[in-house]
Amino acid sequence: METRKLIAPALAALLLAAVAGGVWYSNTQLGADTATKAQLQLDQQKQVAVRGLIGSEKEAFFADPRVQKALAAQGITATVDKAGSRSIANRYDAKQYDFGFPSGAPAAQQLKSQAKAANVFNPFYTPIVFASWRPIADILIANNIATKLGDVYYLVDLPALMKMAEQGKRWRELKGSEAFASGKAVLVNSTDVRTSNSAAMYLAMASYLANNQQMVQSQEDVDRVMPLVAPLFLRQGFQEQSSAGPFEDYLALGMGKAPLLVVYESQMVEFLLKHPEKLKTPDKQNEMVILYPKPTVFSKHVLVPYTPAGERLGAALETDPTLRELAHEYGFRTGGDTKGPETWAKRGVKVPETLVEVIDPPSYEWLERMIKDIEVRFK
Repeated sequence: METRKLIAPALAALLLAAVAGGVWYSNTQLGADTATKAQLQLDQQKQVAVRGLIGSEKEAFFADPRVQKALAAQGITATVDKAGSRSIANRYDAKQYDFGFPSGAPAAQQLKSQAKAANVFNPFYTPIVFASWRPIADILIANNIATKLGDVYYLVDLPALMKMAEQGKRWRELKGSEAFASGKAVLVNSTDVRTSNSAAMYLAMASYLANNQQMVQSQEDVDRVMPLVAPLFLRQGFQEQSSAGPFEDYLALGMGKAPLLVVYESQMVEFLLKHPEKLKTPDKQNEMVILYPKPTVFSKHVLVPYTPAGERLGAALETDPTLRELAHEYGFRTGGDTKGPETWAKRGVKVPETLVEVIDPPSYEWLERMIKDIEVRFK
């Protein structure tokens, strides 16, 4: 009897403990499952797929598996279509795209207005330069148009060069032109200004000089400069729609095709980083050089987001150190402690770390008016 009295409470206590343990385990497991589901939901929310319109010069960057991996680490998968910057500025479509990524600030200005974007992102930038060859640079030096400063780059007096073009000078008429005694006019070749940002930036530079070294900002300014700058484009003949084509011709056909070609510094640097043997060629006739016009203009690659996913991509490109390093591989200058030239110099590609004589392009409105004027003259 006494034993039963002792055992009964003990059994009751064990039963209560078992029930409590079961409840505790059940709640713990439920909490763990809930936490797991919540984490999965958060991970799914972090993963975004973005689609955008970009300039052709950024196509290889986005196609690079290393770039895709760095973006994936931040939960981003990017798909891109390419178009000219002017076309991008006029193709805002938030239903089809998450962002637009033109190659110039004026086009981005127009796009930001259309998208009513609160923020834009400036991941990288590059100055406009002239791709040329050692014999051409030597001719320009002999005529007091250029000055040699580095192993692969020169500074060019742009007003003096524009004056030669205005006067209709031909290469064979210049002092020391034996290496290129051509009847070609002294002109800087470019892409089609009606579609391509690099040509539009060249137009910005030429119009600045034609406007007494003032930015074009009125119809009076447009009327003043167009008779001087339109021939720079009309006299070239056929022009490619994007910057990739003329640069390929420059590499394949040599100086006979285009002694001076408007390109992005990024194109030249990227090529020389990938082909270091071109820096040490004994063949001076085919030695590539970079001419930096004074003044020049920076082509800012501005990402304009249309959606929160587009903002995610813009922030990643602007702040992620790995993506910045990869941008340097493609010749782009960036923000941050290392901007590009320091890295390139270690690999033999020495360019100016800082450019002093840099102008701003006109606003989208006035640049567009000049382009439309040239468009009419082409017809």
